[in-house]
Amino acid sequence: MPGYYLHFAACGGDSLKNRSFVLGVEAPDILKKHVKVCGGIEAAHAKYDSIRTSEMPEYCELQARILQKERADSNEGLHYGLSSKPDIRACWSGLSETQKANPFYRGYVWHLITDAIMYGRLNIDAKFMKVLQENKGNPNLEEVKMNEREKLHADWDKTNALVRDTYPEVTLPDEVKELGVVQFIEEGELVYVDWHILKDTIADVGTLKWKNIEKSSKA
Repeated sequence: MPGYYLHFAACGGDSLKNRSFVLGVEAPDILKKHVKVCGGIEAAHAKYDSIRTSEMPEYCELQARILQKERADSNEGLHYGLSSKPDIRACWSGLSETQKANPFYRGYVWHLITDAIMYGRLNIDAKFMKVLQENKGNPNLEEVKMNEREKLHADWDKTNALVRDTYPEVTLPDEVKELGVVQFIEEGELVYVDWHILKDTIADVGTLKWKNIEKSSKA
């Protein structure tokens, strides 16, 4: 999945100066990670409270989705489905008018929009399926799948390095750094991710206007 660096780079204007917005951008990824890293839901709850701003919801309002498994056949979980195809409309329509103007929820929705556009343009799923189709009769198909997933994960680590070097104004907040999950690979060709497409997408997402997002979400 696109990492924290990519999501922050795709935030337009001065949005990253708003702490609540930043935490909203992190939320679809970091909240489930806290359950694993902190050692359970109670510890994750305490962690959330330690970084929570006055504009953010109570943990109980998010807990059900944190515990849900993300699947392609539902809009459950923090990504309202899989991160590669989030149900943005379901997320947006479930928010009150007050929440739609709240910076935390706007950051949250921005994360889902970024995921949807990046995955759509990069066409990663189709590339992955093409490799599997080419290896349809391979008795070691499961090993092939594992190797291809490792290539994709390596691509995201390579793009972390590219984003870091291309957008020096983008920095990682302490709560992301302390997870120790952001890795960098400095060398090697990208396999699944096209950097030129990704760079153009970062620029395009950063210029999106909320009035257009609201309009498309109602369509």
